[in-house]
Amino acid sequence: MAETSASGKVDQKLKLKDGRTLGFAEYGDPNGKPVLEFHGWPGCRYEAWNYDEAGRKTGARVIGVDRPGFGMSTYKKGYRIVDWPRDVVEFADALGLQKFRVMGISSGSPYSLACARFIPERLTACSVVSGISPLKVPGEKLRPRHYVEPTEIQLARLANFVSPIARLGLWYIARQIRKDPDKALRQFTKDMPESDLDLLKDPDARQNFVNTVTECMRHGTRGPIASVGLEMKPWGFALSDITMHVSLWQGEDDNLVYPAAAAYMASKLPNHTLHTIADAGHLAVVARHAEEVMRELLSTD
Repeated sequence: MAETSASGKVDQKLKLKDGRTLGFAEYGDPNGKPVLEFHGWPGCRYEAWNYDEAGRKTGARVIGVDRPGFGMSTYKKGYRIVDWPRDVVEFADALGLQKFRVMGISSGSPYSLACARFIPERLTACSVVSGISPLKVPGEKLRPRHYVEPTEIQLARLANFVSPIARLGLWYIARQIRKDPDKALRQFTKDMPESDLDLLKDPDARQNFVNTVTECMRHGTRGPIASVGLEMKPWGFALSDITMHVSLWQGEDDNLVYPAAAAYMASKLPNHTLHTIADAGHLAVVARHAEEVMRELLSTD
């Protein structure tokens, strides 16, 4: 049973059978077709706000779900990417969703693709937006720096080998954002492409970005750090085993997850569409092209 807090539809909780809690937020059209949004890193359910207007325009009920250890969701030691589809099925059943669409944003891409791999019978569509690709695949010699910016790679490696240092680094980032959001954003966004900088000039988008990052660490850094560490491990399934159609959306100016990541996924997915967007960065694809992404998701029943 979902509980609604004083914050209404954005701070809801659902208790799973094993006692863990999943936090979630709802945006868009409450009576629309359900779309589950899987957030990036460091992120949380609030990220789905980027699809609120697009959801209302297109008739989509957009549900952002906190992964274990993020936001309002319970941390679980040893949680794997391949565990997510099982939680999604239980979550969807509790909300009465027989069929639904999934979209993975940035570091949320492995989780939407895991659903496409393991529970395709429950999905009507799957999209990946500014999504990371696998960085370690058995039998392949991948160079992570070709696909993702170096800082995230370094943090992911620290997460796996010296977790306390990685957690301290993330704690410091959160502290800086809480202490002086404007100064922190200037520091963290100084190398962003123009399209992303322009997006963050909007006060609402800027505030949501800050809220998303800070809420990510509501219960500390343990969950987010464990999650980023998974990016440098095998995902537990092969992209070539995904038979359903997957839509990939990638900005040509993305300097966080490089276009090579989308190209790699496209080379492995048997059934896909790759949308490359000129003059768009990482955040701009998510926010400025939300309606296009949503309309394509809803085009398949």
